[in-house]
Amino acid sequence: MILVTGATGMLGSHLIWHLLQNNNRVVASCRDMNKIALVEKVFKFYTSNAEEYLHRIDWVVTDFKSSSALENILPRITSIYHCAAYVSLTDTDPKNYDFNSQSTKLLVEMSLRMNIQKFCLVSSIATCGTTNEDTSVDENTAWIDTSLVSLYARSKYESEKIVWEGIQKGLNALIVNPGVIIGASANSSGSAQLFELIKKGLIFYTNGGSGYVDVRDVVKIMVQLTTENHMNEKFIIVAENCKTKQILDSIADEMKLKRPYIRIGSYSMIIVAYLLGFVGKILDFKPKIDLSFAKTSTNIQKYNATKIKKLLNYEFISISQSIREVCVFLEKDQSKN
Repeated sequence: MILVTGATGMLGSHLIWHLLQNNNRVVASCRDMNKIALVEKVFKFYTSNAEEYLHRIDWVVTDFKSSSALENILPRITSIYHCAAYVSLTDTDPKNYDFNSQSTKLLVEMSLRMNIQKFCLVSSIATCGTTNEDTSVDENTAWIDTSLVSLYARSKYESEKIVWEGIQKGLNALIVNPGVIIGASANSSGSAQLFELIKKGLIFYTNGGSGYVDVRDVVKIMVQLTTENHMNEKFIIVAENCKTKQILDSIADEMKLKRPYIRIGSYSMIIVAYLLGFVGKILDFKPKIDLSFAKTSTNIQKYNATKIKKLLNYEFISISQSIREVCVFLEKDQSKN
């Protein structure tokens, strides 16, 4: 039996769908049973009979603050896919990110105690270090904690350290580092924010750039790596390196909306961040944009996924196809409402 954490998120939902197609028994963890409707919406990307598949999932509610909700489940579990994470592009409160390392620590400790056979941590390319624009990051690039490192990246890096420590104690584990994940989603977090912003008439863009990947590629690779026992390693999962403007333009074109046309440079973003920080201290509020976000949003970083391509002989879905299919899904969903 397989446990998937973060089951109501985009990645968790698509992963469960893929596991069900292989006739796996799935236990799904969430923090709120009311959010199961989000999984149903993602399933509708694949089928018109989503309810049939929802009935094949065993649900468990946990906030990962204690082991009590999982103690009766884990003895039956052979593999864990840890997808649960707190993700935000703009949150500036470090306490909110503690969930990422705390949930990983709890699961690693319980996995060691209960002899879980396989453990897959979903991390991020944000933990893979940085290089200059002429070279790309791979699995061997050193992590350097700089001003460009976000609170989210630090929290995921701490999670990775916990898994590596577990491996030293005998945990059979692997780490995947997906790029920015594009896919059908039932909420507005992660890359889904980009589609929402374009829909609302976004006119600004930055010169930033990063690695992108379709959610279906991420879950298929996770399952294949785990099934084939490629353990005690980490893998970057990126299909293409794209400029942010390129992604936004592609979404706008598919939605038949106007492309963003006002460029905001790095200096302008930093000035805005400084001003918001100053005003926030005076008026006692936390700004949505801080210096870390201002710098990362205008940074260009390329990523190298040669390791996973060669190991699995894998062909990725193009990002243009991914964006097109998400836009079609969103249009169909909107027409039903």
